[in-house]
Amino acid sequence: MTQSLPGQRPAQEQTFAGHGRPPVVVIGAGPYGLSVAAHLRAAGAPVRVFGDVMGSWRHAMATGMYLKSTPDATDLSAPEPGGRLADFRRAQSEPELTELTPIPCDVFVRYGQWFQKRYVGEVEPARVTAVERPADGPGFVVRLDDGKEMAASAVVVATGLNGLAHVPDELRQLAPEGPGPRALVSHTSHHTDLSVYAGRRVAVIGGGQSALESAALLHEAGAEAQVLVRERAVLWGMTPDLARPWTQRVAKPASP
Repeated sequence: MTQSLPGQRPAQEQTFAGHGRPPVVVIGAGPYGLSVAAHLRAAGAPVRVFGDVMGSWRHAMATGMYLKSTPDATDLSAPEPGGRLADFRRAQSEPELTELTPIPCDVFVRYGQWFQKRYVGEVEPARVTAVERPADGPGFVVRLDDGKEMAASAVVVATGLNGLAHVPDELRQLAPEGPGPRALVSHTSHHTDLSVYAGRRVAVIGGGQSALESAALLHEAGAEAQVLVRERAVLWGMTPDLARPWTQRVAKPASP
């Protein structure tokens, strides 16, 4: 079923029979996959989207985490006006977010889900396991985790960073059964609830946004966090200057 919001144009559902060509397959249903699929469907192209809508943002982010981007750097790409974060906030009768307002991850997740219902329509939860060239002819063969195969005229890979979490071998030795939320060593993407570390000492290795925000959330949860960084200094995002002229904003956006 294709869902649409009250008073909005429903996303077009494609019927593949009679199109004369296989659909475009979009692998991934995060911000980029949803944006690409929205433009393809608006252009009348047959398209099938596979993935978990905003999955990484829902399952690989700690509760309480914020985006580092400002609202203007957070909009998904819609094929027509009305699909920005500010439009979503107005539709939900929620106050507009400014450059001085940190954006909670859960707000971004709800925005992505709203965008999917309005511009994309059906997203299939099946997992794509392989993409191959056919033995003869153009296009691709896409294989799903249930064993089914389908032809695709083109494939857009928008899987994000999911599955690319890196834990150095030196640290993996401390977790013989593999890093994870219950192991001595874990990656930030393994966690949605950092309150389990309350009262414990935790070393956070890294100086990026994920490390610094995780350390702050650990501190708020009652853990003793120590951040270990190889650089001489930590790069903190500065408070946006609302008075900057547009020429500076284009050359250097406020988002760190």
